[in-house]
Formats: sequence, C-alpha cells, structure tokens
Amino acid sequence: MQRLKGIDQSGPPAYWNGIPKFSRLDHSLDVLWLVQNFGGDLQEQIAALTHDISHTVFSHVADVFFGIQNYQDTIHEWFLQQTKISEIIQGHDWAEKDIMPDNPGFTRLEQPLPDMCADRIAYNIHTGLIFKMIKEKDVKFIISKLRFEGGKWCFISKKAAKKFASLPLVFSEHFWGSTDHLVVYFIASKILKRAFLLQRVTKHDMNFSTDKQVLDKLNACDDPEITRLIAKAKIPKTAYHILEEGDGTPDFVPKPKFRGIDPWILNKHSKKFKRLSELDKEFAAEYKRVQKLCEKGYKIQLDIS
Repeated sequence: MQRLKGIDQSGPPAYWNGIPKFSRLDHSLDVLWLVQNFGGDLQEQIAALTHDISHTVFSHVADVFFGIQNYQDTIHEWFLQQTKISEIIQGHDWAEKDIMPDNPGFTRLEQPLPDMCADRIAYNIHTGLIFKMIKEKDVKFIISKLRFEGGKWCFISKKAAKKFASLPLVFSEHFWGSTDHLVVYFIASKILKRAFLLQRVTKHDMNFSTDKQVLDKLNACDDPEITRLIAKAKIPKTAYHILEEGDGTPDFVPKPKFRGIDPWILNKHSKKFKRLSELDKEFAAEYKRVQKLCEKGYKIQLDIS
C-alpha cells in the first residue's frame, strides 16, 4: 500500500504538465472512508482499501504500454498474491478472490456507469477539490446529502446531485478526455516502450516501482529519442494537431472514455428514485453533449518525428 504514495492518480501529466497531484494512496483512503461510513462490512472495506493496489507506474499508461484495457484489473488477484495481504486475509479464512473489487456483493465499492460508486465519488470529489472547482464546504455539502439505500448510492438533494455530477462531465471533456491528456499518454507509452526496448525499464519496474523511480531512469537515459519525446510531452500543444474531415490520415483516433454520472435522487416523501437527468433538463442536455463528444473521438496527427 505504501508504494501507492508514489503513484499519481493522473499519471504523466502530473509530472510533465503541472497538473495538481494526488496519489493513489490518498484515493484509496478516500474510498475506504466512504465504504466504512456508509455501511460496508470488513471484507468490503479491505477490498476498498486495496482496490488500486495493482496500479502500475504512471497509472493508465500501462493500458497502452501492455495493450490491455484496464491492465491493473487483469493482474489484481495475482498482484495481491505477491504481497503480505495474502497472509493477513488467510486469518479470516478468505482468499484473494474474496476481496476482489469486482465482487458482485461489493455494491458500495463498485457500480456500473452511469451510477455512482465509492470509487467514482472519491476521485471526482478529490479531483474537483485540487482543481479548485469546488471548495471544502462544497465537499461537506455533497457528502451530507449522499446516501446508500436500496443497494444504490443516491442523493437526497437535487442541488448536491448536480454539483457533484457536473464534475465528471467537465473532466471527461477538458481533463481526462482532452486532446492534450490523450497525446501525453500516447507519447508516454512510446517513451516507455523505447526504454523497455533499450532495457532501461523492465516489466517488473512497471508493475512494482513508483513514478519517480521510473522517471529517474528515463531522465538518466542518454538516448536522444527518449529525451526528444519527453520534451514534446512537456509541451503537448507542439506535439499534435487535430484533423478535420478530409484533412488527411490521422495517426490515431482516440475516443475518450465517457465517465459521466447520472445520479439517483431519492424523494424523501415518495421514497422513489429518479435520475438527475429526469429532473433537470439542463443537466440532461449537457450529459448527452459530452457523451456524443467522447463517442465521436478525435482525429489526431502527431508532430513528434
């Protein structure tokens, strides 16, 4: 778990592009707090604490590096087996599979989009806070109106629901799904593949090291290609341009993951659940706009040669 102090939630942009930092350990503790305080049992609390333990160096860059979507999820059980956590949970007569975050019984920890879950609630609020899109008083307000009832996360306030749900829409378009972010991730994967080819970075480094340890190895490389690509990643606007229809052949066409959340709102009188999009036309329109933008993707031509 201590290794996650050295894995930033946002990956390379936190080091090369001045993005505010927060570690995956910070995030894991946020998620644990939510599961603990909203009724999760010990088993789900352990799953919450360890749900990101298998995240590699530079977070989701590994997806591109290994060519496997959500790579960390595919190695999660194996990774747990490499740690002393295996010994600890055996004292409860549990195996690694019993604390996997995708356990269907862990409904506080994970839910499919567009629903909320502890994981999504935590990283959206924390990102919103460090990006100064919300203040601490907003966090307290959002959490005070949050509930877990009937097997689902919900709000008892439309205002709180909208304040929260606006965050992932902005991030999907302007942060996680922005062309700068996508290009930096693409370049980072090329840098790491090059370093791997030169035997400067190993698969073991990717799985078990920290961002700084690998950054130090990359910065120490005397390979001009790696040096040049790092310089490009630091100023992503110089590394690409977006193609319009008929402009040419793109080098890649990334389609950002749409992370929009359409929260349930519980009516305290009728005790019925309704989606925020059913109650707020403005939110519904913005939700659909960002969703279509992500589905369309971008035609990107790289200027890194």
